[in-house]
Amino acid sequence: MMKKAFFLVAGLTAMLASCTSNNAEKKAKDTTGMIALDTTFSPTNPAPENSSSCYLYVNKKDTASIKLQLKGEELTGTLHYNIFQKDQNHGTIAGEMKGDTIIADYTFDSEGLRSVRQVVFLKKEGKLYEGYGEMKEQNGKFTFVNRARLKFDDHFTFNPVDCK
Repeated sequence: MMKKAFFLVAGLTAMLASCTSNNAEKKAKDTTGMIALDTTFSPTNPAPENSSSCYLYVNKKDTASIKLQLKGEELTGTLHYNIFQKDQNHGTIAGEMKGDTIIADYTFDSEGLRSVRQVVFLKKEGKLYEGYGEMKEQNGKFTFVNRARLKFDDHFTFNPVDCK
């Protein structure tokens, strides 16, 4: 009787440990403390196909535009900001599309200087919402301190437009 109880408890403990291990893997964090993105494609989330798309942000005297070329998960394009009473900046973006999220580096010229900063956009209902949050400079590039804490609201909403 004692042996049966021992094997039953040992079996249940092993099953519980296995479940806990899987949950820990799903919530894995990289060395920067950010939650790792799940890049697994399933029938409900198929791999994106090659495509081009354009988006425009307009708010009173401010405008911004994005033109994207998507090849699988790889993304390239142009991004231009024209914010009232600020220097215009325009440049290129290169990164990847992970599910509904674009993570890219924006290399741009402004005030006679070339700069690089990370940009993140959330695609929702056909629109792109630019994420914002605390940034840090490291090796000449500005990156988000914690992408998991980015805010995606109506601050910068890009609407789809025909590419010209």
